[in-house]
Parts: sequence; structure tokens; C-alpha cells
Amino acid sequence: MNEGADKHGMSQENKDPRITREKGLTFAELELDLADREEHADAVNPMAGEKPQGQSRIVMPDREEREIDWRENFRYVSREEQFVQQAKELERETVETADFVPFQTYWPTYAEMQPAQLKWYLHWRGEVRAGRYPDTDLSYLFVYMYELIHGIGWREPSQGLDLLYRVWREYRERYPKLEVYAREWLYDFALVFGLDLPGMEPLLKFPRNLSAELRELEWYRRFTAEPLGLTWDMLTPLLDYEVEKSRFYTGQGRKDLQQYAPKVVSLVDGYLGKTQGNRLIDRFKPREKKVKRYLFRSAVYDFELYGRSVPVTMIPVSEHPPLRDYVTQLVRLTENKLRDLTGFKGKLRGIVVEPDVEQLVDRFLRKEFEQRKAEEAKARTPKVKINAVRLRKLQKESDEVRDLLLAEELGGVGENVWGEPKTAASPIAETKPDRRRDSDKRKQSGPQQTELDFERGWLVFAEAPEEFPDMGTGAPAVPPMASSESDTDIDMEGESISESVGQSEIESQSQSQSESPVARQETELWTEREAVAGSESTAAFFADRIQGGDELPPGWREMSARFSGAHLEMLSALLNGEETSGLMRIAELAGSMPELLLDEINEIAMEEIGDLLVDGAEIPEEYRSELAGLLGRAAE
Repeated sequence: MNEGADKHGMSQENKDPRITREKGLTFAELELDLADREEHADAVNPMAGEKPQGQSRIVMPDREEREIDWRENFRYVSREEQFVQQAKELERETVETADFVPFQTYWPTYAEMQPAQLKWYLHWRGEVRAGRYPDTDLSYLFVYMYELIHGIGWREPSQGLDLLYRVWREYRERYPKLEVYAREWLYDFALVFGLDLPGMEPLLKFPRNLSAELRELEWYRRFTAEPLGLTWDMLTPLLDYEVEKSRFYTGQGRKDLQQYAPKVVSLVDGYLGKTQGNRLIDRFKPREKKVKRYLFRSAVYDFELYGRSVPVTMIPVSEHPPLRDYVTQLVRLTENKLRDLTGFKGKLRGIVVEPDVEQLVDRFLRKEFEQRKAEEAKARTPKVKINAVRLRKLQKESDEVRDLLLAEELGGVGENVWGEPKTAASPIAETKPDRRRDSDKRKQSGPQQTELDFERGWLVFAEAPEEFPDMGTGAPAVPPMASSESDTDIDMEGESISESVGQSEIESQSQSQSESPVARQETELWTEREAVAGSESTAAFFADRIQGGDELPPGWREMSARFSGAHLEMLSALLNGEETSGLMRIAELAGSMPELLLDEINEIAMEEIGDLLVDGAEIPEEYRSELAGLLGRAAE
């Protein structure tokens, strides 16, 4: 025992009455008069003489009861209640203009705001109430949502639910953290007032803090949707085995399982619905379950307003063993089929499903793999990109080589394809022939031979050389023209392809009797053009055939004057709805390709009439009548 303490353990210092008074002890106050003091002195000193006895008085405090309401005057006011009181005071406050001030705190309330922050919040809240949603910090959003939860800013519950949903919808992309909180509070708000939830977008995966009630609600929505729509992240919690730890998943099958397992479950669900009339959710029928849900968790919420919790009825889809077992079997079956298709060794055992379901899954996966292989092969095929400038250059060089070879075969300086002599200084240079004179010359000379002018796009006739006496006798005769081939580089995506550009064989007029009807019709078409006397070009020939002489829209006459014969023939074929083979034939006769001719037509049309004349492989409806008048034919 310490020396400073008595036997009762009390400190000697505590016996000082002043110290006792300082510790808050209250004592009655005694007042003694002179006689009392003497009596008190005699009691202390008995040897003193006897004195008359005095009277003692005790002063007591006033015992009258004070009118105090201890519950109201001394009640503890929580942070949530303080927030509701301030929210009611500021409900109608507005600020016209204010500068943005950052505000970030863990539990945002008015008490946490500085004056400048409160000013900005009131201004921003007015903008939101007007339907405008300027950028702001996340803490301001939480304060506004707390107001809506406590009935600040709306009169009808449906209006409050709509405002809560709209502010989440407008800011959800800017603040992904708002996703879980807003879904939970919207669900609670609808529970409290008995409202239907607004149409929210389905979740692709479950957030970590999502409540069990919302998880089960999302699963039930997925299983009742048409078609069933489960993602991989929503499917894995329903499985009774850890699929993401299997050798196939960790090896080469991760992508395939994530892609095809949800599709297989959806496929089987639809199949059972059609064949048996019961989908998976109807077949296993999980029973309803009642749970207690705490309202507005993670929010500044005064529970005296709506209560701490409410009873909720939910359907525990993820907790129903028969449904979990069947979905697990389907995923295991999918994994086995994928192992077989990808050549992975080993299979899972103990899979029990209906034979028709197994066949359905097998056919589906094999079809998907075949289609994927075809798409991959198509993607590996390089896309050809033709260099039109280089192609024209090669075409010109090919024509020059052809003319040189013809000149050598005919001997000496030779004649060109129109029967005119070529000069020795410029064996390739040719002048435009007088087509009327050539026509008369052919009528007098007898045997003739067809030639193709690759630049103008039509066939002309040249008098048969004397070296071919069989011309005109009915026997087929082909001039000994050596076809020249040159390698053509065609630009591709990082590659070059060598194409052989050669000269087609020239057939004599006597062969036309034994040709096919299509070839005969083609020869007659070119002969018709050649028979037109005095036409300087095929474009002028078509311009002369405009029916009725009606005036065409501005730019059409200029455009027709720029078109070559191949261009007009291509337009005529498109107008009459000819097939691709007919377009290819026209392009071959012109020494070009259909795509190049159509591009040239559109370039001229854009310069003259300001629009495309050919859209894809068709003539636009608004230009068919003008084009029919231009070509002198009725549009089919």
C-alpha cells in the first residue's frame, strides 16, 4: 500500500474539502449566529463555561420543478437529420451565376461545403432542374441525389423517381462510380413508393458491391428475356465447377468458351421452349423468397423518413440447385465439343444431357467453326487495288506494239487499221480516218476484215491484204497477227500481281455466220454504228438520235459530247438492265474494265451535271428518262 493512502485506500489529499468541492460535490450550507458559534465552541472545548443554547438553520436549494422538455431541448441531432433540415431551408434557393469550385469529400453534405462551393451547387442545381446538365464534381451529384431521396425538389413520387433516373443517365458515362449507387437507390425508391423501375440498360457484368436482390433480379430478367441473354460474367456464378481453372480454358480455349458457352445456353433454352413448351426458368421454377432489405445504403439517409428496412420478395435463380446443375452440364458439354473441334486432348466425364440436346449443340458448334474458317480464309485473301493510270499506260503500250507487229506483217511501211499508209518517220502515229470514204472503199473492195480500235471502243474494217486469198470465199481466215504480251504490275496492298495484257484474236467477217447468237448480235451492233455515214464519233451519232428534239437539262449535251462510244454503250446496257456478262463484253471490246468505264462516266457527269450518273451498277431513277432520250431508246 502506498504511503500517501490510508487503510481504506483513500488518498490523504482527497480529504481536503477544497479538492472535494472542485470535484463537483454539492453540500448544504449552514449559517450559525453568535450563540450558535459559542455553543459550537463549548462543544469543542468542554472546559469552557456554560452558555445559553442557540438555534441552527439550514439553507436548502429551491425545490421547484423547472419546465424543461429533456427530449427536445437535449435531443441528439444526427448528421442525416441536420442535412434534411438544411435541405428544406435551401430548397427554393437559386443563384443565377457562379464559378465552378471543386468539391470532393467522402460524405458530402452542406456542412462540408465552403460558401463558394455552396454557391456553385445552388447554381448547378438550378441548371439541372431546368434540364441542362453542366459538368461538375461527383460530390455535388451525391448531394443532389440525397435531396431527391428525402423528398426535396419534387411533389409526386413518380416525379422524384424520374429526376433521380435522369441525373444518373446524364452523368453515368462521366462518372462510372455512380452506376452501382444509382441502381440501388432507384430500386429502393421504387420499393418505398410502390413504383415500377424505369427501363434501365442490362448489366454486362455484376459490379462487386451490387446487392444480392439486384443480382437475382438481373438473373431473372435475363432468363425471362427472349432470347435468353447471359454474358460470360453472369454465367460463371451459376456453375458448379470452376471452369476458368480448367486446362482447356487456361490454355487455348478461353476465347472460344467465353464466346460459345452463353450462346449454347441460349440455344438450348429456345429449343426447349419450342419443343417442350417450357424454357429453363419454367422447367425448374425457383421458388420465391422473402428477405429484409436495408434502404438507401451508402447514402446520407434519415431512416425516420421511410424506415430502416423493408421486406422484399425475390426469386433466387442463382441459389436453385436443379437449374445450376443443368446449366453446368451444358457448359461442360460445350467445353468437350470445343476440345474435339480444336484438337485438344482429354475430355470431361460425367456429362448427362438429353441426346437431342447434345446433337443440337454439336451441329451448332460445327457450323459456327466452319463459318469462322471461311471468314478467316476470306480475310486472308488480298484485296486487289488496280492502278488506273498504270493500266491506261499499259493499254497504250500494248496498242503501239500491236500496230508495229501489224506493220511488220503487212510489209514495208505498211498501212494502219483504216487502210491508210503509215509514214516511216512515225510508224505509230495515226490520223483520224474519213469513215464515209472507208465505208465506200469497203463496198468496192469485197473481202474485209474486222479490227478493234481499243481507244475509241468500236470495230472498224480494213481491207484484207492480198496475202490472205481465202478472205471472202466462205472459209475462215485469220491474219497471222502475233499477240504480244507484257507483264503488268497491278498495285495491291503491299503486293504486286503480274498480269498478261495481250491482243485478242481478230476474226474475219466470214466467221460471223458460225458464231453464237450473242456474238452475232454484238457484230451487228458494231456494224450498225459503222454504217452511219458522216458521224465524226459515236457520241455524235447518239446525240443525233435524241428522240423528239426536246431540250435536255443543262449540261447534258456537253456531257454527251464528252462520252466515248464505249461509255454510251455501257450506259445503254445499264439502262436496259443487262447482266454483268454484257457489261464485261462491252469493256473487253473497249480494251478496259467495267469499273474503269463507270468511273470515267461518273467523273464526266460530276463535272458537267454535278452528280453521279451511275450509282453502284444502276442508273438512278431520276436520270433514266433523260438518259433514254439521250440514247434515243426507251428505258426498260
